[in-house]
Amino acid sequence: MGSGSTTLGSSKAEALNHGATMSISRWEKWCLAGILSTAAMFYTWALDANGWANAYYSAAVQSGLQDPAAFFFGSADAGNSITVDKPPLSLWLMGLSVRLFGLSTWSVLLPQAAATLVGAFLTYLLSRRYLPAPIALFSTALFAFTPITVLLARYNNPDPLMVLLMLAALLAGIKATESGKARFLYLAAGFLSLGFLTKQLQAFLILPSLIASFCIFSLVTWRRRLMTLGAAGMLLTLGSLAWPLIIDAIKPNSRPYVGGSSTNSMLELTLGYNGLDRVLKRENDPWTALLPEGMRSVETDAGVFRLFNANYGQEIGWLLLPALLSGFAVLGAVARKRYTRAKSVFALAVASWLVITYLVLSFMGSSFHSYYTAALAAPVALCLGLGLELALAPGKSKLFRIAIFSSLLLSAIFSRAMWQISDAYPEWLGQTLLYAELLAGALILIPAPRDWVRPAATWLAVGSLTVGPIFCSTLTINTPQFGSNPLSGGIATNPNTLSRFLTGAKSLDPAWATGLAIGKTPSPAMEQLLKESSASCTWAAATYPGQTAARFQLGAGRPVMPLGGFAATDPSPTLERFQEWVSKGKICFLVVQPEQLKVPGNSSQLLAIQQWVHTNFEEEIVDSSIVYDLQKKPCLLNSALNVLRPYGDGHGKDVGELRCR
Repeated sequence: MGSGSTTLGSSKAEALNHGATMSISRWEKWCLAGILSTAAMFYTWALDANGWANAYYSAAVQSGLQDPAAFFFGSADAGNSITVDKPPLSLWLMGLSVRLFGLSTWSVLLPQAAATLVGAFLTYLLSRRYLPAPIALFSTALFAFTPITVLLARYNNPDPLMVLLMLAALLAGIKATESGKARFLYLAAGFLSLGFLTKQLQAFLILPSLIASFCIFSLVTWRRRLMTLGAAGMLLTLGSLAWPLIIDAIKPNSRPYVGGSSTNSMLELTLGYNGLDRVLKRENDPWTALLPEGMRSVETDAGVFRLFNANYGQEIGWLLLPALLSGFAVLGAVARKRYTRAKSVFALAVASWLVITYLVLSFMGSSFHSYYTAALAAPVALCLGLGLELALAPGKSKLFRIAIFSSLLLSAIFSRAMWQISDAYPEWLGQTLLYAELLAGALILIPAPRDWVRPAATWLAVGSLTVGPIFCSTLTINTPQFGSNPLSGGIATNPNTLSRFLTGAKSLDPAWATGLAIGKTPSPAMEQLLKESSASCTWAAATYPGQTAARFQLGAGRPVMPLGGFAATDPSPTLERFQEWVSKGKICFLVVQPEQLKVPGNSSQLLAIQQWVHTNFEEEIVDSSIVYDLQKKPCLLNSALNVLRPYGDGHGKDVGELRCR
């Protein structure tokens, strides 16, 4: 069954190996069913506690339910003023669910759980082709219960669908290399095209691994390899760019503004905001100057230890180090031809996928979010399976034992560090597991009197290391998650961490962060005002930023325009367009968010709109919120004096002398 010492064998040996791996016993089926059913329980337990989760995407799903054009474009509002800042495939999947079951928390989030379960099953299929049943089941469980996997299976970010499509592309790409049949590589290109339509360039993190495996291990001629890769590349390019090119080909006045872009272009969004800017951009956005001092410096974050720190460690850091050590060991085994050809294809693809993704996420620019680590869950699980197989392989040399012991020692140290991130983790349990891991390492280092001792010690070490992520996942499913950046596990003890910052934001501390990261929930009176707004209005109201507009829209059931897009930084709509819509009676109200107006970097168009409305319409107070009724006749002021100037001096003070009283 292909141990680490297996050499490149004949085609007949490979066929026998594959035949053995695909013979599934009854106990294995029951174990697989147990893992998947337990995972399903983790993914759906008290799911309604998350409410609308990421309201920004939930509101877009609602918009697609109300208007077919909004469904196609992935619009943030049913009036189609602006799209969300991602392609719409994940929204389409959730949109189909709400069409079948009606709009609710469950109908929005269940597709995410289903996509993650299918991803866990694909992890099993991939590992079971090359690994013994216990190790394949171990890899499946690792993926299914990794904290970031559990977190996003219960959330409506696009990552679960992206990870599923990457796994499907991996399976198809491996089959293409093994069989030499071009159609499987074309199928992989198709899956990655769909991945691009889910989260754009992040889905391509696996692409170099597929290309490398195909080039190195395919048995077809080099001319055939290059032709097949070229055709697959063309298919990938056309499939990925078809929807963006359609969007850009439509006249700007006939479609919503492309959210997240500065030029109203989907291609610019792809290469800029969702592309190179994420990887290369190092300077902070203006609003990040308001973050706690310990969170501002890129130099203290990006680097080899970024994914282990208190901001991101609970998501993926528990088993990342042993996975990386396994990945390098696997690459060494491939280089030394210790595997069969078929297994080498799998090993190279998986190990290189892990290393490439780790390096990109560790060293990418300042626009980094903790949930990006979802792209690591599958390669971590698959590499650990291969690493466990190497550790269990026959071999008693002193150097071999020292290497295994050193790896376990480092893994135990890093695991212990994860246990100390939050007070939510029992100190006694973390300490006990550390002792168990050290005991297992010692039993491996010392020559064992019985053959069963080293395998038992290896499984003891592995089992002890997996307690942490599973415990973290249980914390995750019992903690309500909502807003732009959900987090796994407990609140960090370090005050200058993302979890502490977002915990404060949930309590309006600081208030600007609440609006940006979570969204302000409309009061009952505000919600009623929007529900009863004139049916002649395309938008019941306009407000900002995107999360707040989304919560207003979900509460009222009427379109609410997010001025400036997600972060209130997009130049949409322009003042002239807004004035035109107001003159035609398409916008009922403007709801002011004073705390957001204090944040540097707001769109100049948003500030101009705010000043124009402030000058020409009478303000009203609804449950402490400033509201302008745009359906009323504008104030008759001296138009020659109605010049545009910023709303406020940046410190919350009103400097506009001309206004309706």
